[in-house]
This record gives sequence, structure tokens and C-alpha cells, in this order.
Amino acid sequence: MGALCSERTAYAAVKIQNACGKLPLGAIWQVRRCLSWIDPADIAGVGFIELQNRIPEATAEAPDWHKDATAEDLSVNGLYNRQEVNSPAKITLFIRDLYRGMPVIYWLTPALTMRVARTLAHEVGHHLIAKRGYAITPGEKVQPFEYGEEMANRYSFSVIKRMTTRWYYRLGIWATKTLAGWHFGQATVDWKAGNYERAAESWYRSFHLDPDLHDAVHWYKRAKEAATRQKD
Repeated sequence: MGALCSERTAYAAVKIQNACGKLPLGAIWQVRRCLSWIDPADIAGVGFIELQNRIPEATAEAPDWHKDATAEDLSVNGLYNRQEVNSPAKITLFIRDLYRGMPVIYWLTPALTMRVARTLAHEVGHHLIAKRGYAITPGEKVQPFEYGEEMANRYSFSVIKRMTTRWYYRLGIWATKTLAGWHFGQATVDWKAGNYERAAESWYRSFHLDPDLHDAVHWYKRAKEAATRQKD
């Protein structure tokens, strides 16, 4: 009942704007589903949640992480923009990256809900830091950048922990890890066949879905190097 009450309040407080054209089936429904697990007081002050296809190409003035992401086609699931004089705070979710490695049959399942929830809650954590100076506990160290990321991760973890009191969200996490393992196996097949670009993408998807698969990062880098040599 508490989650449903929060859902109605959150829906009224935060608008969802589609800026990426044709959305995957159920995308807005998934965002709303995640909002029902976030305290409306925490997201108060966010003017809207914007859905974009992917992060724009980095400009010369962009930070290094942005340049690396666009140059290497690395996934950026979401971003938080602080309130400015002429614009409210906003959260941007990048649909292509949130759905990267997720087959269509997963689009309406708790597996995708958990992916969206992790990112959305992480960005809400950044909003809380900007609004009140901490994500969970007063006095948290949020500077330099890495500390702020850790605090936002902790806020996201607290939301996920509440969600996993429901069996179907636990099942969603299990399904995602299983899918990550499948991508890892497919990458191995592509590697043996000498298709290094496809192997690199599959290993990247594997780690993107399950960050605990550290070996996927190692093999992704090896496959990228092999693909470069193959082109040369």
C-alpha cells in the first residue's frame, strides 16, 4: 500500500518527457514503476525526467569521461543536471544504453525494471546531494567526485534493497545475471571464430548487465585490441 501511495504522489510531482523518438515498448511504464519505489520527498525539485536515445557526442569542452564514452561507444545510462537560473533540475535516462543487451522479451519484465531503477535512484541520489548536501546521512563526504558517486550508489542500493523484498524483483536480478552469462558465452564463441568486434560487444554487454563479471572487462579489452589489429 505504501508503494502505491508513493506511486501516485511521484507521478503527480515528476513529468516524463520523451525526447528520443520511438520508445521501446513499455519504457515510460518502466520508469513510472521505478518511481513508485522512490520517496516523493527525495525527488521533489526535479522538474522532469527526460528520455533520450543516447548521450550526445562530446564537444571539445566536454569532460574526459564524456569524450571517452562517445569515442569508445561506452554506455552512459543516465545523468543529473542541477537546477539553473532558467531551468529546473532534471534527470536524463539514455534508453539505448539502459536497454543495451536486453532482448525484446525482457522489456516488460522486472529484469529491465531493476536496470532502470538502479540508474534512476542513482541520479536521485545526486539530486539529494545537490539539494541538501548529502544522499542518506548528514555529514557524508561528497567531494571529490568519486565520493559523490559512492554516496549516490549507496542511495541506489537502499532503493534496490526495498524493491527486492518482492520476489519478482529478486527474480529480475537473477534473470539479468543469467542473461549476462549468456552474452559472455556468446562472446567466447565469436572470439574463437575470429569475429573480434562482435566478441568485444558481447563481453561489454555481459559486464554492462552484471558488473560482478570482472573477467568480461579483461576479455572485452583483448577483443577490442584484436579487432583493431584485424582491421590494420
